[in-house]
Amino acid sequence: MVNIKSAKKKFARKLTPLLAKELFRFLNIYTKVTGKGIGKEDIKAFHILSKGVIELFSNSYKHGSIWTTLFVPSEIIFAMKLYPFSLEIAAALCSKFGQGSNALAEADLSTIPTDVCSFHRTALGNAYMGVYPRPLFLAGTSTICDSNIKTIKICESITGKQSMIVDVPHERNEHSIKYLTNQLISLTKCIEEATGKKMEKHAFAEAIELSNQAREKMIELNHVRQDPLSPLTGGDGLGFMVPSHYQIGSEYAVNFYTALVDELKDIIATRRKNGEAADEKEIRLLWLELKPYFKADVFDKIENAGNTKIVFEEINHVYWDKLDPDKPYESLARKLISNHNNGPLDNRLKVIKTLAKDYNVDGIIAYSTWGCRRNNAAIPTIKAELAKEGYPLLNLDGDCVDDTNYMSGQIATRTEGFVEMLGVRK
Repeated sequence: MVNIKSAKKKFARKLTPLLAKELFRFLNIYTKVTGKGIGKEDIKAFHILSKGVIELFSNSYKHGSIWTTLFVPSEIIFAMKLYPFSLEIAAALCSKFGQGSNALAEADLSTIPTDVCSFHRTALGNAYMGVYPRPLFLAGTSTICDSNIKTIKICESITGKQSMIVDVPHERNEHSIKYLTNQLISLTKCIEEATGKKMEKHAFAEAIELSNQAREKMIELNHVRQDPLSPLTGGDGLGFMVPSHYQIGSEYAVNFYTALVDELKDIIATRRKNGEAADEKEIRLLWLELKPYFKADVFDKIENAGNTKIVFEEINHVYWDKLDPDKPYESLARKLISNHNNGPLDNRLKVIKTLAKDYNVDGIIAYSTWGCRRNNAAIPTIKAELAKEGYPLLNLDGDCVDDTNYMSGQIATRTEGFVEMLGVRK
């Protein structure tokens, strides 16, 4: 009986990536034929985003991919005409489509501790089940999550493929920049050896230029969102880790942000022309961290609690300077090390305070996912420091991928009380 079960399991693991490959091939054909993305979003630009993700995943399953953690510079991978495959983003999408529980169960069976971040538990569960596309190489960074290192190393043992961890220093000085620059050069050489692809100078410059174009549109988008008539919701904005990190350095990100900026400007102009005006009683919120990617009602709870709107999200802050195509590795090193979540908490606090002021918020919500020690340990200090500036903070305990750690009733009660308090203050 044990042998039969084992044989079935092996067969399923061989069949699963084939089915996934065919699924994304079909979706890719469908989106190209119809010109439509997946979903019923009112904002058309999101169809461009979903089409890009489907095409990237389809190519990853067809040609193989570079498995990465989120902050590995995708610019390097795109420049080499290869396809990044972000383990965390794949985990979020897995949860979005109701498949997270299977991966989490597999991670449990494989003795991955339950107090590890669910993004990484889900990614590892899928890796054990053979769900993901064939890896050519594995790359991770030490920022901003310690689990990155362990996840990549476990994936190395699962797949038998080589890996490299890019160590990102906390200190922002020229010695750290040089140290990190040399590592990115080494990463490129490792990928060249593993794939047979060579880094071409002109292709790298093109990827850097595309990254800069996306960055400029991100900054423009963030300015547009300061307009009180902007229709963009916090729930939508919290999905931008895909274009801002996974797709950065490609036309996918540029096309999405360009379309979104143009569409929002048109909507705002139409609203203003029709006589709509800002609601002075609207409660404006800043969101810290990420969101639940499974089907959840947290945003409904916030909106139903009163006249509220999430006007911006910490993750969409553009923290890096324009990249220099003549110094691509050094520029990417500076980008990595300048992440406000890297290093002392003061870096993050300064950014949060600036965003709160720029977006004229009344309060702040932090969504603290189970297993994120970096954020959860920092929240009490962040809350105390923001209180000094007059910004109340509500900390919501939950999860981004594991729906068993999501308490709808508790979130509703706490959100209602928080918004009521903000309404009295306003």
